[in-house]
Amino acid sequence: MPNHFTFIAMTNNLEIWQDIFYPRSVAVIGASSNPFKMGHQCLLSLRDSKFPKPIYPINPQEKEILGWKVYAHLEQVPEKVDLAILSIPAGEVLGALKACCQKGVKGAVIITAGFKEIEDETGNKLQQEMAALANQGGIKIIGPNTFGMVNIHAQLNASFTPLFSRLKPGPISVLSQSGGVAHLIAYQAIDEQVGLGKVVGLGNRCNVDFVDLLPFFATDEFTKVLILFIEGVDRPRLLWEGLNKFTRQKPILAMKAGRNEFSWKAARSHTGSIAGKYELYEAALKQAGVLLVNDPRELLDLAKVLALMPSCSGKRVAVMSFQAGPGILITDAVIAHGLEMASFTEQTQKKLTTILPPLTIRTNPIDLAFARSEELFTEVLKAVLEDQQVDALIIFLLHHPFMDPRRISHPLLLTKKYTSKPILLCLNSPRGLVEEEVRHLEAEGIPVFAFPEQTIKALKGLFQFAKIKKEKGTVFATGFGWSKSS
Repeated sequence: MPNHFTFIAMTNNLEIWQDIFYPRSVAVIGASSNPFKMGHQCLLSLRDSKFPKPIYPINPQEKEILGWKVYAHLEQVPEKVDLAILSIPAGEVLGALKACCQKGVKGAVIITAGFKEIEDETGNKLQQEMAALANQGGIKIIGPNTFGMVNIHAQLNASFTPLFSRLKPGPISVLSQSGGVAHLIAYQAIDEQVGLGKVVGLGNRCNVDFVDLLPFFATDEFTKVLILFIEGVDRPRLLWEGLNKFTRQKPILAMKAGRNEFSWKAARSHTGSIAGKYELYEAALKQAGVLLVNDPRELLDLAKVLALMPSCSGKRVAVMSFQAGPGILITDAVIAHGLEMASFTEQTQKKLTTILPPLTIRTNPIDLAFARSEELFTEVLKAVLEDQQVDALIIFLLHHPFMDPRRISHPLLLTKKYTSKPILLCLNSPRGLVEEEVRHLEAEGIPVFAFPEQTIKALKGLFQFAKIKKEKGTVFATGFGWSKSS
C-alpha cells in the first residue's frame, strides 16, 4: 500500500516532465498521408501549432508527408527523440515501445485504444506489459486511449486534434481522463479566447495518473489554476495527499463523473477506472481543498476568475447595473448562492445621493440607467469600492448605442489600480461587437461574463477559494514540499 514516503519519492523526478512538455524533438510513429487516419491528424496538429523543433514521421510505407522526410523505423532517426506519439494498431504498440526505450525517448503519447478500457483479459494484459516495459525503460506514457496532450506555451500540439492549435496561451491547465470533456473545455476556451496552457488526456493511465503530474503542475510557472476531470482513480489515498499539498499552493477545480449508478458504470468502461461512490470522492476532494464543479461550462468560468482575480475577503456584494431588470436578476442570484448584498455605510449612501440623478436607485443594487457619463460612473465606482462594508463589485451592462462598453473601460481600469477588491463585469452583447474590449479588460485582470447567474457562480468560487486559503493558513503563501530542484 502506498505510504507518505512513496508519495515523496514520486515528487523527486520533475525534470523528465520538462523534457516531455518541452521536448527538443517529436517522432510520430504511425504517421500517415491519409487524412482519415490519426497519424495524419497528429502531424497536422504539430504543423498547425508551429512546433519549432524537429519532427520525425515514422512509417515504413511512406517517403514524405506534409513536406517532412519519413523514416521507416525510429532507430533510423539520426538525432535524439524526447517525445513519441504512437498511432498504430494495439498489437504493434509493444514493439514500438521497445524501440522508444532503445532510442532513449522520455515520453510516449499513445493514441491507440484497445487496452484496459475494453474490459477484456487480453487488453488488460497488454496494458500491464506496456507499463512494465515503459517503467523499465524510464518512459512516461500519456494514455493509451487518449487524444494526446497540448502545451501551448511550447507551441506543442501532440494530439489528434489540429483545432487545439488555435488555443490562446494562458494560466489554466487541464488534466482529464475523458478526451471528450477535455475537448468541451478547450473548444469553449477557443470560442471565448480564454487562455489555456496545458491540456492532457490521461486516458487509461498506464503509468501516469493524476498524482504523478501534480508535482509538475504545482511548480509549473505557467499554471496558476488546474482543472481536473475525474472518472475514477486507482490510488485514492495517494491522490488525496497530492491534492492536499497542491491546494496549499494553487487552486484546483474538479469535476467528478459518475454521480449515479448508470454514469458510474459508464465511467468504469470508458477508461478502465475504479469509479467508486460519488459521495466518498466528494467528501475527500472537499477535505483536500478542491473546488467541486458539476458543469463543464462552470469549470472554465471559475478557472478564469481564479486566474485573474485577487482573493475575495468576504461575501458582501455590491451591484451596479445600467439596466434595472438585470440588476434585480443579479441580486436574486447573489442571495440564491449564499452570498450577501452589501449594506452601504451612511457615508457612502450620502455620497451616492449627492452624485446620482434624482430618478436613479441609490441603494444596492444601484441603477445607473440615468447615469451614463464617464465622470459620474467613476465617482460611483470610487464611492462603492471605498466602502468598508463592500467586499466585491459586480457591474452589469447591456450593449446599446448610448452605453458602449468602451465608455466604462477606462474608469474601470483606472479605479482597479487603487483597490484589491474583486470587480466582475457582466456584459451582454450580440457577437462581433465587444470581443476586443473584453480581451482588453481580461488582460488587465477584470473577468467578463455574459449572464448574471454565470457571474455570481464565478464570484462564489472566488469566495470559496478564499475560505480554503484561510483554512490552510500561511503555508499557502510560501508553498512547501515540491520544488524543481528536489
